[in-house]
Amino acid sequence: MIKSSVEKLSDVIGFEIGTSDDVSQSNLLNGFCRGLNNSILQKSDLDMQLCYIAEKLDKNAENLLINLSEFIKIKNK
Repeated sequence: MIKSSVEKLSDVIGFEIGTSDDVSQSNLLNGFCRGLNNSILQKSDLDMQLCYIAEKLDKNAENLLINLSEFIKIKNK
């Protein structure tokens, strides 16, 4: 697979946005989620992709996403 320049820089871009403000961070997550939802139309395929992503996360990413998920649950009550 030929990787685009953005794919090659995804870790660096993620780190830079991670040190940015909440607006940039939420824009990154919103864009990522929009791209995933628009490119994978079958729920079973999306579930499989999420499984693949989860398998490759490091502990820092796992913990942050778990905590973010908890805040989302509280916000939506």
